[in-house]
Amino acid sequence: HTQSSATWYDYKINGRSMGELAQWAFVAGHFGIPLVMVSGDEAAWVEAHSFFNPVKTVAVKRGTERMRADTLSLNLAREHIHIAAKEAINLISQVKPFRLYKPYIFELTFMRADFADEIMKQGKVERIDARKVRWVSDSPLDLFPW
Repeated sequence: HTQSSATWYDYKINGRSMGELAQWAFVAGHFGIPLVMVSGDEAAWVEAHSFFNPVKTVAVKRGTERMRADTLSLNLAREHIHIAAKEAINLISQVKPFRLYKPYIFELTFMRADFADEIMKQGKVERIDARKVRWVSDSPLDLFPW
């Protein structure tokens, strides 16, 4: 993971909330790389299907509490991932890289105002309210401008 749910509340690009999966697919799309397969928890499965079509997904765990999950056995997870990866290869010609319209308006809402205070010290973002900052760019590589 590249983010902390203890620090970040919501991350949007062009008004749409995105988790790490869509954010990094956006960066990969900048380089012409499509997202064709996702392996992770059920939340990753949901995010993948809400952003990408077609896509192969494997949910190898299901969250039961904030820091707890039920998982597939290692052998079963490997088997499902292997099958999905083989099927995903066949999707490559059908899938376009994930791209958005410019300019990109990035908004990050933190869990607490003091987290936004720290980011503001770097001078690269605009303060929207106590917990939210915004920046605008023409590059997906500015996903995190600090």
